[in-house]
Parts: sequence; structure tokens; C-alpha cells
Amino acid sequence: MYKVTGTDPTGRTLAFACGTDLQALDKIRELMSRGFRDISVADPKGQQQSGAAFERTIGSEYG
Repeated sequence: MYKVTGTDPTGRTLAFACGTDLQALDKIRELMSRGFRDISVADPKGQQQSGAAFERTIGSEYG
């Protein structure tokens, strides 16, 4: 499971569980469009990276 976290425009930190890397990518893009900041992703192995880095890595695979 992928865990996407981010800070919403009001300052609350929220976490979202995603079953696949594609779902996590979609969630990152949604949060970015809604004004979230400090977005990060933890993959099933526990490695964490920024949402932008994850989007560059996975986005190139899915377009």
C-alpha cells in the first residue's frame, strides 16, 4: 500500500492510502490541484519521497 500525505490549504496534514502506484500518482495530482503542499509518498517498502519526485518517476511510466 502507498501512503500519500500532504498539508491542505488550512494547514492540516492529511494522509491517504492508495493500493497501487498509479492510484498514488492520481492522488498526488489531485492534491496538487487542490492547493496541498508538502506532499510526500511512502511506498510499500517504507521508502519515502516527495510527491514531485514520485510524479517524475512514476509519471514517466504512465504518461
